[in-house]
Amino acid sequence: MITILENIKDFAFLLIFISSAIYCRQLKLTKWKRKLSKGEMTMYLITSIAIPVYAAIYMLLLLGT
Repeated sequence: MITILENIKDFAFLLIFISSAIYCRQLKLTKWKRKLSKGEMTMYLITSIAIPVYAAIYMLLLLGT
């Protein structure tokens, strides 16, 4: 049962990662068309920083196990 829950958790993190990358791409395209609002710019910066950090940590965790 615990392994199933861990798999579901990993799948949820993967979905969050993919949707964050897609949202960051959408904000980048919007940024080319018009100036981003303060909220959009904040989300753009957060996702631009969080995605590579999450990917690096995830790879370190995979290599550590």
